[in-house]
Amino acid sequence: MTDLDKLVEECPYETKLAVTAWVMKHIVEHAHDSGSFRYLIYERLGFGLDAYVPLYMAGGMEISNEFDMERIDNIRAKVREEKIDALKPLLGLCDEPGCFNGAGRGWTTEDGGYRWTCSEHWERKE
Repeated sequence: MTDLDKLVEECPYETKLAVTAWVMKHIVEHAHDSGSFRYLIYERLGFGLDAYVPLYMAGGMEISNEFDMERIDNIRAKVREEKIDALKPLLGLCDEPGCFNGAGRGWTTEDGGYRWTCSEHWERKE
């Protein structure tokens, strides 16, 4: 267990939940509004210069560099336009052939497989 893990383990549950929710809120704002890794940690999260290395080592730069909230929507639009069934599982789209709606319901099939479909193609199993 690292020192960081030990410190977090000692925090009360409510504190961990509040801090995690606060961080997620600011990371999502950063994803929507954009900015550099430095802007994220210094301006949005309010840390000093001493935070750069620990947050970098924790993967903060990778997280910050991955944000492009429109990218996945643009890819989904192209998959729908070109009707590329093979990419649907990677994009969370209905696995029903010819349907490109967002998938939100899944179930295990009788043969042990799994279906992931939109509401229209969901098979209700009672």
